[in-house]
Amino acid sequence: MIAIILPTRGFVFAEVLEGIEENRKNYETELYTTYNKAIPEAQNYLVELALKNSEVSHIFMCEEDTVPPARALEKLLQSDDDIVAIDYGVAGWSCIAKDKTGEILWCGLGCTLVKRTVFEALEKPWFRTDKTLRLNDWQWIDVPTKYGGHDIWFCRQAIEAGFKIKQVKGECKHLQLDKLGVREYNNGLHIISQKHKIEKHQIIK
Repeated sequence: MIAIILPTRGFVFAEVLEGIEENRKNYETELYTTYNKAIPEAQNYLVELALKNSEVSHIFMCEEDTVPPARALEKLLQSDDDIVAIDYGVAGWSCIAKDKTGEILWCGLGCTLVKRTVFEALEKPWFRTDKTLRLNDWQWIDVPTKYGGHDIWFCRQAIEAGFKIKQVKGECKHLQLDKLGVREYNNGLHIISQKHKIEKHQIIK
């Protein structure tokens, strides 16, 4: 069974749900979501909840604004790696960081499949934001990250434990809310657009 993790802050784009539903229709899955917990509490809570089901073999990490492409879950499963991700853009940058040899250093968690064995091998909490990775000497320092950072912590701990991160070709659609719709109007739709696609890649020297 595949547990689908969808932490939200009380808002999720309909297109994201449509993408998840399309991907899960041929698999035995269980969707776990929350709307009242912040990063990284939401991720830790949902993964722990999912792993209580002994039949869960994989955790499919999704995010409220990231649309998984068609056949994403199928491709991730076929890869059969410890951690495997499909990329997406943030301000034009790739969410996957690599070193100069092409090895993946970390990835975003908007469309990432993780084997159960990875979580079982790592110490809790799996996700943290109270520390920042200093790249000039690769030391964790006691500086909380303003937004995100839980993905970097998780990926680095997994790599240090001997797990590998792989990438499946493709790109997720990354959405943003530009303007809330006008209340009490039939045509008062929210204005939603796609963030910049991947234009630049993170190469960490």
